Amino acid sequence: MSPSFRVQVLGFTQLEEIEGARSTEDFAELLDAMEFGDRSGLSAEELREMCIMSLQDLTPVEAAYLVLTHDMGDVLRDGQVRNLATEMLEEKLWEDYADSSLHERMFHAGSLLYAAFPRSFPKPDAVHVELEVKAVNAAAREFLVPSPDESFLARLLADGMDDRAVLNRLYGDQLKGGSFPAASEVVWILHTEEVGEDVMRFGIIGSGYWLDALDEVEGYDSTAYADKA
Repeated sequence: MSPSFRVQVLGFTQLEEIEGARSTEDFAELLDAMEFGDRSGLSAEELREMCIMSLQDLTPVEAAYLVLTHDMGDVLRDGQVRNLATEMLEEKLWEDYADSSLHERMFHAGSLLYAAFPRSFPKPDAVHVELEVKAVNAAAREFLVPSPDESFLARLLADGMDDRAVLNRLYGDQLKGGSFPAASEVVWILHTEEVGEDVMRFGIIGSGYWLDALDEVEGYDSTAYADKA
C-alpha cells in the first residue's frame, strides 16, 4: 500500500531575512573584521544594527567581500569570493550559484547585504510555508514524525505543485524515483508540531525559487515517501 496524505496549506509568507539565522557571535565577528572597536554592553539587536551601519561605511562590493569571506571562506577560495562579491550586485546567488548546496548560506549573506544596501543588492525572497498533514492510511503514519526525512518533505511539497513548477521540471525523475540527494537544498529549515492523531504541522523555509509554486494553493493530496535506504 502506498502512503496517502491530505495536505492543507495554512500559510505562505515571503521572507527577506530568516530570524535567528545569524548569532550574536556572527555579528560580533563581522564587527571585529571591520575594526568596530569596543562592543561590550551591546544587545543582540544593537550588534545587528551596528553591523549594518558599519557595512554601509564600505562600498557594496567591499561589504559583499567581507560578508562572503566570513560566511563562506571555509569553502570558497579568495578569488571566488572576490568574483561573487561583484556578481551579487546583479544575481540572486541563492538561486543561481552553480553549487546549490551553498544556496542557503548565499541567502543569509544576501539578506544582510540587502539590509545594508537595499538599492544595490537583489531583494531576498525566501518563503515560509506552513502545512498541516494528515495520514490517510496506515502506510503514511510512519512518515509523520518530529524529524521527517528531507526527501519525504520535498516530495510532499512537490505534490502540491503543477508540472510547470521549477521543482518538478528540474527534479522530476528524482522525485518519482528512489533517491533525491538534493532534497536538503529544497528544505532549508524545518519546524514540526504534532497537532492530533495522525496529524502533523510542518513549517518549512526554503528559497522562493522552489516554493513560490505553492502560493495560493489551499490543499492537495500527496503520496510522498522518503528515499529508499
